[in-house]
Amino acid sequence: MSTDDRNRNRFALRSAVNAVLDHPLAGLERRRTTVAVAYLCALIGLFVVSYAGANVAVDDVLLDTLSLGFDHVSTVLIVAVSVTITIVPFAYAIWNGGPGLAFAIPLVPVALGDLAAGQYVLGVDTAVALTAGAAASALALYATDVRTADSLRPWRTAGGPAVPRLLAVTVLTVVAAFGIARFVAVVPPRSLERYAPFAALWLVPLGIVASYWAGEVRTTVATRTEHTDGDRADT
Repeated sequence: MSTDDRNRNRFALRSAVNAVLDHPLAGLERRRTTVAVAYLCALIGLFVVSYAGANVAVDDVLLDTLSLGFDHVSTVLIVAVSVTITIVPFAYAIWNGGPGLAFAIPLVPVALGDLAAGQYVLGVDTAVALTAGAAASALALYATDVRTADSLRPWRTAGGPAVPRLLAVTVLTVVAAFGIARFVAVVPPRSLERYAPFAALWLVPLGIVASYWAGEVRTTVATRTEHTDGDRADT
């Protein structure tokens, strides 16, 4: 590969990264988005180290038996995963918006764990992550519009919300709801009992998304009414 080809590839990669970091679904401020992405990268690094300690052997001896450091990494990882699923997405949604990244944050550690375990069915952890992701995504949309509209009911302000972001959050909410419906249909009662405390989080996306779409419907009806009245006045 020539130097020009390498430079073009680097430029294309840099452009792609910049496009992701600057996308409104990722966050309002690039620096804060970068912090969140760096946090997820660090979490992935902890997972890789912990997985290596439990699965890689040297002279038929697992690494985590050779050094207590791997045990410490595993402990830190467990705490980090718990916080990442239950706290970090909501904190990020309020701090920097970004419905897409807020939805993805709780799913990253769960996806890593499922891939490592070879599990490809929805479990309790995945259900909780989907629920937290849907709630954080809707909260990110709301927090962003509260800032820009300077109102606690941004769906009633002039101009309304950004429809592409509203559509994205709606799609994410529907996808998460479909996943939870499948989870509820097949899991045993014990798993449902573990998930039940998190079910209340659905009030957040359902309430926010319903309020936004109700505002969109009111705006559309009002606009059509004004146009109809104007046409009648002209005639």
